[in-house]
Amino acid sequence: MAIQNLLFLSWSLFYLHLNPTSAQTPVKVGYWSSDSEFPISNINSDLFTHLFCAFADLNPQFNQVTINSSYATLFSTFTQTVQQKNPNVILSIGGGNSDSTYFAAMASQPGSRKSFIDSSIQLARSNGFHGLNLDWESHRPPPRWPTWAPYSLSGERRCGPSRV
Repeated sequence: MAIQNLLFLSWSLFYLHLNPTSAQTPVKVGYWSSDSEFPISNINSDLFTHLFCAFADLNPQFNQVTINSSYATLFSTFTQTVQQKNPNVILSIGGGNSDSTYFAAMASQPGSRKSFIDSSIQLARSNGFHGLNLDWESHRPPPRWPTWAPYSLSGERRCGPSRV
């Protein structure tokens, strides 16, 4: 009998986990990139709960978040357009094309971090964003790279210890 009760309880918890209650709303996220050719006016923001606008940059000289001047109008248009149907717009900072050493240098000093934080909040607010997303990507292996890996950094299949 105890096993049946345990199985029923386990199944019930599993079922509840798979079927969210009406109070739980799934999060549906989309990214729009400023260098894409997809027009902002064609974004169906009804499909998403959150939309990310990518990417703002980090100015390494002042440790401040900036928007490339050629994209400034697009960023402003993005928030105005998609907020008509979806108020949750997020400013993404960084991305795969950014220099990760800029972020590392900024993060290493309290004053630099403060400048980064203050400027990112100011920029987000002035452009109508409701949040920030830091996309700090490093293209180098971690300092303690494993001594054995099935693939090399170049993607070559290895069968033994890596020569990384």
